[in-house]
Amino acid sequence: RARGSAGQTADVQAVRRNRRRRRAADARCLVVVALRRVRRPRRDSQEALRDVHGGDGARAGAARRAASVRAYADVSPDVDDDSTRSRRDDPDASPSRRGLLLGAGGLAVATTPGLILPGGASASPASSRVTLAALNQKRSVESGGTAGISGSSASSSQKSRYVAWSGSERNTVVGDGALSLSPMGVGTWSWGNQFVWGYDESNDPVLEKVFDRAVDAGVNLFDTADSYGTGNGLDGRSEVLLGEFLKRYPENSERFSSSSSSGDKQEASKLQSEVNIASKFAPYPWRVTPQSITNAAKESAARLGVDQIQLGQLHWSTGNYQPLQERALWCGIADAYDQGIIKAVGLSNYGPKQLKRVAAYMKRRDVPIATLQVQYHLLSRFPETNGTRETCDELGIRLIAYSPLGLGLLTGKYSTENPPPGLRGFAYKDVLPALPELLGTMKEIGDVRRDPKTGVPKTPAQIALNWCLCKDTTPIPGAKTLKQLDENLGALGWRLSEAEVAALDDAAVKAGKSTSQNIFQTG
Repeated sequence: RARGSAGQTADVQAVRRNRRRRRAADARCLVVVALRRVRRPRRDSQEALRDVHGGDGARAGAARRAASVRAYADVSPDVDDDSTRSRRDDPDASPSRRGLLLGAGGLAVATTPGLILPGGASASPASSRVTLAALNQKRSVESGGTAGISGSSASSSQKSRYVAWSGSERNTVVGDGALSLSPMGVGTWSWGNQFVWGYDESNDPVLEKVFDRAVDAGVNLFDTADSYGTGNGLDGRSEVLLGEFLKRYPENSERFSSSSSSGDKQEASKLQSEVNIASKFAPYPWRVTPQSITNAAKESAARLGVDQIQLGQLHWSTGNYQPLQERALWCGIADAYDQGIIKAVGLSNYGPKQLKRVAAYMKRRDVPIATLQVQYHLLSRFPETNGTRETCDELGIRLIAYSPLGLGLLTGKYSTENPPPGLRGFAYKDVLPALPELLGTMKEIGDVRRDPKTGVPKTPAQIALNWCLCKDTTPIPGAKTLKQLDENLGALGWRLSEAEVAALDDAAVKAGKSTSQNIFQTG
């Protein structure tokens, strides 16, 4: 009997050790699960949550939470879940991961010729072999065209979106009238991220000047995320900075700080009240219930120092690897909207199929989807080829273009001889050789499109941003210095011609290379 009791005790201890190991593995990073494309047999939800929360005292609560998650997993029979198919059955599945370095909510970098992924949180295995020319070729073959397609014909085989200059910059109303967004925003991934952008707190005064000048110029969209700034005491640093800058505006504003005019004070107060801070909530592995997302929204609001976040966004979809969690995410952000924690709902890294599914769910909840963020620039025109653009148009969702400068590739600063510093240089090494011809076309157009006041040619960065504007998107380029901000603002107040946009499209196709999509980008 004693031996039997000792054996049972050893078994119990072994089980507990295994549970502790599983909890530790879950907490390391959701990204690892996504990249490995793990297709584990689904355990009972109660057991899974008990493993996470642990302890006999948590079993009853875990069972209730599991029941809640199961309920949201079956929100509607018409929300199918073909994302659970195996990679073998899904020709559009992302490539498997290869030797990734990553941090929770941070960045993953492929050791093969992959790309650092914009939008925070992730990176992709190498997909530089997936080119725009190849995508156009595939599309042509599927539609009965010839396999051998030239760059020019590939570009003209699909009608590209073009919006001409209206004579003035106008804001875009989104979310059934909830928000009015400026034509261009500011992305703040670098405001707190040390790993990729080398953030240093000593630069905070400069960042505040960037914020003030942007608001002075009429920019009212600032994009951030709860994962922008992780570790070393910098968790949520981007949100904290934005909250502080907004609260202090316009005391350091070049336009208003020295003015005693009551009219100027009213104008400054108006600009301050119109600022829209958009934050994204990461679907970390421990955020498996609707309440966890509403809590994340509350925590972001606290860091921002606001009662309500103007635009709350799901940072990415878990539909590719954990559809059960996906349903809880949808419910959670809809709850945050209903509770007034966020004023409008946005998404990020959703493809057309998953976008239609979440839109159907939100329609039943009477929650409008205001925006969708995707990587969109001259070296990443996937939204034009995979149906994302058309789906957004059908659903009335505004497309926000993140990383519109290709993390610096489209600024004209970098080449094979002068690659981007740090991880970007390593990640982009296979894309850099394809840049000269595209940049040459951009510089030729910029030489014609000179600044009317100074006569200075428009820069490649300004051409790239204006291309995004002509595609009817809201670009959100980053800016760490006043010089970068001023250059970005130089993309406003004019538009490329349709012929110039077509020439850039053709040059992008002929380059034969494209940056990889976010590993969490769904179909």
